[in-house]
Amino acid sequence: MQLIFNLILELILAVFWLWIFRQRRAHEEEEKLLAEQERFLDEFAGQYAKRGDMLEALEESLQVCGSNAQSKLMGLLDALRTDSGPEDGGYPAGCTKDACFLLLFTLCYTIRSFGDLRIQGVSLFVHNIRYIKEEVRTELLRRQEGRYAFLGLTALCVLPFFFTIPIQLWSASVSADLSRFYTGTYGFVTLVVCFLLTILCVICVQELQYPTMPDGRKHTVAMRLLQFPALAMLVDMHIAAHYSRYLKKNEALKVLRGFGNIREFLVQKLLCAIGSGLFAGMIIAGCVASGAGERLSGLPGIHVSGTAVLLLLLCAVVIGYVLPDAWVIILQVRIGQQKSEETLRFETLILIVMHHSVITVEEILRWMERFSVVFSRALQRAVDDFSYRRRESLEQLKEDLAYEPAKKLVDALIVCDDIPVVRAFYDLEGERAYHMEQHRQKAESLQREKAAFARVIAFLPFVALLALRLVVPFVLEGLTQLNSY
Repeated sequence: MQLIFNLILELILAVFWLWIFRQRRAHEEEEKLLAEQERFLDEFAGQYAKRGDMLEALEESLQVCGSNAQSKLMGLLDALRTDSGPEDGGYPAGCTKDACFLLLFTLCYTIRSFGDLRIQGVSLFVHNIRYIKEEVRTELLRRQEGRYAFLGLTALCVLPFFFTIPIQLWSASVSADLSRFYTGTYGFVTLVVCFLLTILCVICVQELQYPTMPDGRKHTVAMRLLQFPALAMLVDMHIAAHYSRYLKKNEALKVLRGFGNIREFLVQKLLCAIGSGLFAGMIIAGCVASGAGERLSGLPGIHVSGTAVLLLLLCAVVIGYVLPDAWVIILQVRIGQQKSEETLRFETLILIVMHHSVITVEEILRWMERFSVVFSRALQRAVDDFSYRRRESLEQLKEDLAYEPAKKLVDALIVCDDIPVVRAFYDLEGERAYHMEQHRQKAESLQREKAAFARVIAFLPFVALLALRLVVPFVLEGLTQLNSY
């Protein structure tokens, strides 16, 4: 029976590994798309310098791209051929979530609308393509270095568990008395511990290599459950009883852009608590069944009291209940990295549009809002208030952003009331180069730290399997034989 349970766990782990492999293939496709974008931007700049017509250069440059990039660029080309702008919903199809394509669309749209300029004898269009290409190359190099730094770590997490059955069979061939360590309560507990540790380590390595953020477009289980009036009423009553505390928590959740509001968060905590309790109950039931089997076989079993069972279930429920809070803390740390990336994107955006005299502060704010995820709520408020509270809305935006490099951009926007936009951002290129280098160094340092931590995590399943399923049984069996003399 224990071997059948072991095989079931191995099958589950194999399916989980295939799912992780599929996720990694999707990330590799994104990396391939970045490489295609870099080649396209080089070709696009060359074709524009040769032909002098942006749409013709864009059409000719499509040949160097793969099918995925070509489909997005064709959407960009179709959007540019229409008379509708971003304010009319004229975004290129399939490009609204890709920063590179949005920046390229911004550049092409401004050149189409206001014409090209010559800055120190260089085409403004070609000059600005360099900024976009720099962002693409930086992201591509980061992903390539990360792929090599994390190479083989997922396999190192998963493979040791598939040696549980060979270890059990080999131990039984060495000594028949060792079988009690694999077929009884100890064997069940250690097998489940090794399985859970393997799953947990794979998830940690995957998250360290490819950090994820919640997707607000998905219809979660919590959102579906809140459609039941009874549950929604209970959640609202609980929130009303602790209104001030949950109000602050709700504001923190809104910054995460996709994690949901406080009502969904409380339902998620409840679901995690129930799930952890049920899972712990299944493990305890398996332990009890294994202990009963040991006693029927004449072997000493492990007796678990009712109080111990209740304490274990309570601990599991509490751990499950606080798991969403721990995940929120992790996401808040990742938000800091995203703030740096978005600020760099804002600087690139302003460099693209600032030389056109017809560009206004309100248009810049609208463009920034379209590009933003982390700062979107603050920017949306500023855009809504700008028409009747111009100065006050920008001052409020500075407070809402709470990130120094982004606040400097708002300071320059405030100055634009007195001087032209191009003079207000006269040193932006140097600031962007400094922030780009600082961002790159921080990203490299963080990636090295995460890779080192992932290597430690990847060895934990191997160490646990070696200790719990090989070393401890042989040591205990040796001590038992010594006591018999």
